[in-house]
Amino acid sequence: MLNRRESRQQAFEFIFEESFNGNEPEEIFKNAGDARDSEISDYARQLLNGVFAHRQEIDSYISSLLVRRSINRLSKVVLAALRLAVYEIIYIPDLDPTVSINEAVELTKRFSGKDESGYVNGVLGGFLKKYQSGEFAPSASSPSAEGDAQ
Repeated sequence: MLNRRESRQQAFEFIFEESFNGNEPEEIFKNAGDARDSEISDYARQLLNGVFAHRQEIDSYISSLLVRRSINRLSKVVLAALRLAVYEIIYIPDLDPTVSINEAVELTKRFSGKDESGYVNGVLGGFLKKYQSGEFAPSASSPSAEGDAQ
């Protein structure tokens, strides 16, 4: 059984993969199961399904925080880390947001580099500040996190 950190990395890898092939989550899970000899955690499934379901909303938050970059110019590693952390901050209420930010920074360091991890930290710090002030709030039409877990 994977712990939350391992599940988060698994989800990060799936989000990264989706940015290349555009597959639906179930296709990504099937391909991962076929290609790897490891289990796919429920938490990783929840994260990928949630990011996929809320990607437009998440990307609009990310885009509004970018300085001198557009979302299309971000590396796929950076974008996957940002999407994952923003989703967790909004839709996983029992998780301390600083954990999501720290994990996103660590994933970026591991898969991209120190320069990019600082950028991820800055964007997510700005997001958290605006989210906690109420400036960013999930739209009323967005399904709850409970619906994402299915």
